[in-house]
Parts: sequence; C-alpha cells; structure tokens
Amino acid sequence: MPTSFQFFKQEVRDYIVDNVDINKKILDVGAGIGTYSDMLKNYGYYMDCVEIYEPYVANYQLDKKYNNVFIQSVVGFHFDYYEFIIMGDVLEHLSVEDAQSIIRKIVHSGKQCLVAVPYLMEQGEHEGNVHETHLQPDLTPAVMETRYPELRLLYANQYYGYYVNRTQKHDKAYLLYADESYFDLVQVCAESIRKFSEVPILVYMLNSDKKIADIEDTKTIRWDCDVKHLKQRSEYIDRSNKSIYKLLIQRPLITKHALENYAETIAYVDSDSVASPYVDNIFTFYNDESSYPFFTEGIYEYLMVNGRGGAESRTDLSTTLEAPACDLFNINQYVRNRYRQTGYYVAGQNTIDFLEEWHWMCNHPEILKNHNHYAPFHEETVLQALLYKRKAFGGLPYCYINGLHKELEFTGHDNLIGPWIKVPSHKEHLLFYHGEKNIEKIKEFINETYNQEETLEEWKSKFTHHCAIKKNNL
Repeated sequence: MPTSFQFFKQEVRDYIVDNVDINKKILDVGAGIGTYSDMLKNYGYYMDCVEIYEPYVANYQLDKKYNNVFIQSVVGFHFDYYEFIIMGDVLEHLSVEDAQSIIRKIVHSGKQCLVAVPYLMEQGEHEGNVHETHLQPDLTPAVMETRYPELRLLYANQYYGYYVNRTQKHDKAYLLYADESYFDLVQVCAESIRKFSEVPILVYMLNSDKKIADIEDTKTIRWDCDVKHLKQRSEYIDRSNKSIYKLLIQRPLITKHALENYAETIAYVDSDSVASPYVDNIFTFYNDESSYPFFTEGIYEYLMVNGRGGAESRTDLSTTLEAPACDLFNINQYVRNRYRQTGYYVAGQNTIDFLEEWHWMCNHPEILKNHNHYAPFHEETVLQALLYKRKAFGGLPYCYINGLHKELEFTGHDNLIGPWIKVPSHKEHLLFYHGEKNIEKIKEFINETYNQEETLEEWKSKFTHHCAIKKNNL
C-alpha cells in the first residue's frame, strides 16, 4: 500500500535531521503518498523520488512534494547524484537478488541509506497495483541480519524495523581532488585508472557539487574549504599564487578524511595523470605498518626556483629550498635522504598522525604569510622537512614520467632523458604519465595505450609471475 506504519516516525525524523547534512541530496524510493517528504521537506532538504506506479503521482501530488519525480523501477536506477537514499517499505516488494544488489550498490559506494521493512507480512496487489505484491514476506530481524549484512538495525518492534548502513570501508581506494577548473582532467584521470583497475576511486571536488559521471565504483565528495576557484588552469603552476598554495595544502587533510571515512589504504594521484596498465602496483610497494605515507621518489635531489635552491655539497645545505622551513621548525636537514614528491603516494591508517602534523606545518602562520620563502614548492617543501624530522626514508620507487611518451626504453635504473623527464627503471614501475592538460591529446593517448597493451586479464596473469617486489624498508 502507498501508506506506511507510523512506528518510530518521530525518531526517524530526528535521526535524519541529526545525521544528514542539509546540503545532501535525498532520494526517496517508493514514495507512495510522500510520507518522507511530508516529514522532512520543511527542513529545507532537496528531495527527489522514484515511484514505479504512475497513478500515485497524481493521486498524492508527488510532483508538488519532490523536486523531481522519476516514474520507474528502482532496479537499474543510478544513485550517483544522491548522498542519502530512503527505501521505506520497498525491499519487501523486490526479489531477494534485486534487493541485495541495490543495497550493496548503495553501501559500497559510500552513500548513507535508511531502509524500513514490515516483518512477516504477506500482501498481494492493491487496487490494481501489482507492484504492491510482497516478494519477501518472510522478513524478520534474523532474516534481515543474514540476508542484508550491510545493514544494521536502528529501531524495531515486532511488526516493523528501520535499518541504516553498517560502518564499512573499502580495503583500498584511489584518491584524487580538484577544483572546477580541473574537473575535465580529473574525470579523464579517473577513466584511465578504471581501464586498468577495479579499485574504488574517490574524487574530492573543492567547493563544488560537480560529479564524476559514468565511472563504476567512483564516488565524488564535495570538500568545502577556504579556497578560491581558479578561473582557468595554466600549463604550469604559478607557485607564487597564494590561492594555489591554499588549494594544494588541502592534500593532507583530504587524505586523512578519506582514510577515516572511506578506505583503509589510500593511493593519492595527481589529477593531471594518465594511468598505465601497471597502476595497481602502487599498492604493492607500500608497507601497511608504516607510520608515514610512502611518497614517490623525485626526479632531482635538490630543487631550484627563481634562482634559489640547490646545494653545492652535502656539507653545506644552507642554500636548499627546504632550509627556511627546517630552520623555522628547528629540523636537521642533514639527515635528508631521497627527495620525495607529493604527486603520488600511498597512506594507511597508521599515517593519520603524520598527515595531521603535515597539515599543521603547512598552516603555520609564518608560512601562510610568506609561503614563497618557506614553501616554494608548497606542501611538498613542507613535507621534506617533516620527513627529515621523523627520519622517514622509505617510500615508493620513482613511478611516473612527465608527458605522454609512447616509446620508452627501460634500462633497469631510473634514466634522466631530458629536463624534468625521467624514465622509471622498469616497465612495471611506470604507473602514471603526468602533466598533460590537453584533453583531446590525453584521450587519444589513452585509446592508443589501451589498444597496444595487454588486456587487464592478460596483464594480471603475466604479473603474478614477478610479483615478488620487496617492500621498502622503513
């Protein structure tokens, strides 16, 4: 029937108001008479609904209660646009297979949901609506526990129960972030990862509701922060621009948020990247017990900018770009090992303290006043100082190349073939092509690369024979 039991409605309203941000978009599946719109719309929520039985739309004025009404089955519906899904008195109308698939799809994409079901309730068609038939009349708390392990009980009595997501994280995920000026790049980057990987992808959009579209198992998260949108992107970063500094220092905090909410292990990827068939190797190089992220090796040991930087010898490092930050934090840079870059790294649960300190250092008042002096390469300069402080010398091998290169020779050692162009030692270490910002060139390169390389299945089979890559020592 289009109506619902009245049990726990006030408690459920309070739960939603307390746990669902007003800016999140809600989808009400099986709206019926519009119970949840009546309950919530006055709070200011944006609400759409799915209703399979068209007469209910006119009979109960659903078009006036919801922003959009979709007259269709929930089976096959795309939930990408919504953050909170309500399925009140819906599961019992679906086959077990369809219901399980929908719940897994919602939960595994990191979305919140609220599910309400009647217990042990037989029902056939109602007033000519065959969709009112219960296909799961056997539901009980025990059946729900075994049939839908992704859900946990919120409220229940002997007749009716409310369920929400269990807290669940992915084992691992890729992490990207961008503002709107880089949206097309981050979309294409995610597409390239998905060509060669089945690992979930998280995309954080700064102060933007834009969503990554049509990429399976990819979640877009709005990230609100004090960062002005770039009006347009440039081929190269303007490192003197304070807005760009504030954008780039979001990195440690976004990584921390992703680890706390979405995945046990995160692989961060610059948004102007194209994945290679070996992209998933990035996780094999990481030590899960590490207390700090594993960053890729850099191209050069000492960087220079605007005539500053570099060092003539290891005995005098006072001229390095990192020297001012090391002096500010009283850190001994003479312990420095390899230079590490922040475009690609892997972080796990044990790295959260490190990420918090990295973020705190990036926001030091003296650095914010004059980042060009203390952090000319932004969060990356600050990172070097923190790595020296913690004597954190493990990391990823050099794993990318600047530019889209179709023919490369792998010599068994990293090979500098031009200014800022280094070839990784082995083909299996080349995980990303970096830096191209022309979308058409990127798409052409992706298509050519995918056609020329082994298929994902062929590559996986081949790689199992040489997967004994040793993890870096801590």
